[in-house]
Formats: sequence, structure tokens, C-alpha cells
Amino acid sequence: MNHLPQWIFWLLAGTLSAGAAAADTPAPSEFAWRATLSVPTGAHAVRVTLPAEAMLRLQSPDARDIQVFNADGEALAFSVVRPAESTRAAVDQTRHYPALPLFSVTDGKRPTKGAVQVRVDQPSLRDSVWVHFGEAPNTADTPEAPANRLPSVLFDTRKDKQTITALTLQADFPANTLVHFLLESSSDLVRWTPVAVQGPLFRFDGSDAPSNNALALQQPLPLEDRYLRLRWDGQTGVHVQGMIGSIASSRTAQRIRAPLPAGIADGNDSLTWVLDFSTPLAALHLSSTRDNTLIPVHILGRNDAAQPWRTLAKTMVYRLGATGQESSNPAVALGGTSARWLRVQATNGMTLPTTGLQATVEFEPIQVALLASGKAPFELVAGRARSTAFAIDSSVLAAVMTGKLEDLPVATLTNVRVQTDKSSDGAIQRLLPVGTEQRSVMLWAVLLLGVLVLGGVAYSLMRQLSAKPVPASTRSGGGTSSNNLAD
Repeated sequence: MNHLPQWIFWLLAGTLSAGAAAADTPAPSEFAWRATLSVPTGAHAVRVTLPAEAMLRLQSPDARDIQVFNADGEALAFSVVRPAESTRAAVDQTRHYPALPLFSVTDGKRPTKGAVQVRVDQPSLRDSVWVHFGEAPNTADTPEAPANRLPSVLFDTRKDKQTITALTLQADFPANTLVHFLLESSSDLVRWTPVAVQGPLFRFDGSDAPSNNALALQQPLPLEDRYLRLRWDGQTGVHVQGMIGSIASSRTAQRIRAPLPAGIADGNDSLTWVLDFSTPLAALHLSSTRDNTLIPVHILGRNDAAQPWRTLAKTMVYRLGATGQESSNPAVALGGTSARWLRVQATNGMTLPTTGLQATVEFEPIQVALLASGKAPFELVAGRARSTAFAIDSSVLAAVMTGKLEDLPVATLTNVRVQTDKSSDGAIQRLLPVGTEQRSVMLWAVLLLGVLVLGGVAYSLMRQLSAKPVPASTRSGGGTSSNNLAD
């Protein structure tokens, strides 16, 4: 009665040990990704960009599960910063430019008053080409007005000093058709320079169907002292009314790209990926290896198996043209969303191929700026589900620097190690409600186990107290009675 049973003692000891282990400071070996930092000689502070392998193992949208250690295992002061030239910078727009239609007149006729001739080097077009700047004349009252309007428009951007990376068109497109555009620029309406663009524009029927009216440029294009000519061949029902240019940062950081493994087929129209990271997705690039592919798709995401799917984007997967000259769809922006499950679903009753479709995620770059204090080598680690924020605010770190954080010398990463036995950690995390950390669950489990143990101890003591001993007189009286009967 005065001693606890041995199994209860050992269970209590194990419970306390588990609680203490859960509260320990994380060690470098607890992180899924580790790499050695090679610091330039004499550098007291450095910066390094997180590679794709580390981005694929972050377990928090705000990159809180990053840490830096020195050779003695001491945690170092560091900040997680977005590069100043990050593509997440706000994109401004130019003013609206009205589309100036181009028209042709046959030999022997002259254009309406106020028209300016434009040189067009197209073998199929032998007539003279003209354009009206400003408001076009009333063709109903002009007997000499041309009747042949060309599938081409002009934009006068000479007074704009901006540099653009895309054109957003105000236009009408025929439904369920890919419209291919050709863009050129000129300073004199005579000599034209082709401008490479990414992908066609399209509009599919249905309120939920994908559409795209933004013509992305492969290289930034300055507008000052330039005319832009946009033309399309072979399509009818295209009417361009105007355009707005997208102005990006003059310094655009390149996104970090990482291919995903093959998706899991869900019926014949969907592929699903279970992601082992929480890094925000800047974009998703879907590419097909099959020739002559054209599939409208929805991109869906969610963070919990109990949540409904939410639509992240609508786009088109296509690969058209001869080998070596084919056109394909660009990446579709996802706006920095974080998702543990990702699904691509074909629409319009089409089938999504289970093979030949490659998905590549794109991340905004993340830089780590740190103070190289203590003994080398230094170690950068990332990927731990139950982590609190280790980084300090970048403004605090910048205040003790003589220069800017983006001007710090660059460290290199060597001896990269990836923990292959942490996959179960992520699988367990995905089963938990959103926002719940495994650390909290472990502590609650330890507490519950302790309550159960104490309950078992109390129950054992109560049983011992409630057990009534048999009186000695009762036991001796029974013996006497037996002896009397024997006599």
C-alpha cells in the first residue's frame, strides 16, 4: 500500500522523459535538409539564396523552419529576406492605348484624308497599307474610304518612357480557338523588328472556362519612340480595341523552379499531387510531351483532406506545331498560395493524360542573411514541421550593418544532406488540422498519458482501501463449529 507498483513507476518516468524531449531545443539533425555554408575569407556577414531542394522541404509558408548553426552547435543571428528585385514586387500598368486599325487600298485608289502609309513586308499583301492616327473619319460619308480592313492594328507608344513585359488586350476572340499573335516594333513605320511573345490568347465557352487576354513578352520591351504592330493570320472574329502594358521591376529576380513527381490519377480527368512542403507557390508550369495537345484545365488546391477543393487558376495546356518549332503554354501564376494537395482537372469533357504531363512549381526566391559568428564550418538547415520562428526581423539585422543586406558577399553551399527518414513526419502533419503543430499534439498526448497514469494509480489505491479484511473471530468460530460436529 505504501509503494507504487513497478510498472506505474516506469510509465511515469517514460512520460516525464517524453515531455522533456518534446521541449528540447531542435538539433540540426532534426531538419530535413542541411548544407554547409562556405563563407568568403574575412566576411563577417553573408547572404545565400535557398536552393530548390530546400524550398521543397519547408514546412511553413513563412519559412520559419530555417536555422543556421556554427561548428559548436550554436544558433546564429540571421534574417529571411525577399530579394529587392523579387518578382513579387507590385506590377504597374501603362495608360490605355487605343488600337489603330490598318487598312489597304487597291491600285488606282487613294486612302481617306489624314491617313499615313505603313510599310508591311508581307508577300501575300501587295496593296498599300495605311493607318489613321487619332479619330478615324466617318467612312459612310467618304466615297474614297477603303473597304479592306486588315487583321492587324497599330499602337502609338512613342511618348511612353516605360518598359513593359506584357500586353493586356481589350479584344473579342472567337470562342474555343487559340489565337496566335505576331508583335513587331518600329520607329518609322518602315523598318519593323519582331518581338517574341509567349503563347496564344483564347476564350472558351462557359462561365467556368479558362481564358487568357494577356500576351506575355519573352524579353522586356521599351516603348519610347516606338510604334507597335499587332497582327494575326488565319482567324476571323478577332477585334482588338486597345491594350494596356504591364510594367515590371527593372530588376527581376529569377524564380526557383522544381519539377514534381508524377501525379496520382483520379479518374480519367484529374491528376493529384500530395505535397510535402508548405512553401508558397508563385506559379505552376504544366507541359505536355505529346504533339498537338490542347486541354483546358482547372488548377485546384487545399491544405486539409477535410477541406473542399478551391480553384487556384484556369489555364490551357497545349503543344502545337512541328517539332523544334512548336508553341506551348507558359506557366500560370498562383499568387503565392500554399497548398498541401494540388490537383489538375481537365474541363470541357476532355481526358487528362496520365503520362506525358510534367508539372513544375515555381517559387519566389528566398535569401538568408546571417552573421558568421563562432567557429566554422557553418550549417544552414531547413524543413522541420514543429518549428517556431528562429529568424530576426531584417530591419534589426540591417541596423547593425554598414551596408545593405543585398550587398553582402555571397556564401556558397556545399555538402548538401537530405534526411530521407522524415517522410512520415510530413505524412502525420498532413493528417492534422490546419495550423496544428505536431509539437502541440505531442505535448497534449504526454499530458493525456500522464492523466491516465495518475488515474490508474488512484484507481489502484481506491481498490486497496475499499477491500475489507475478514475478521479473525469469524475465521476461528468456523473452526470450533467443525470440531463440535466431529465430536
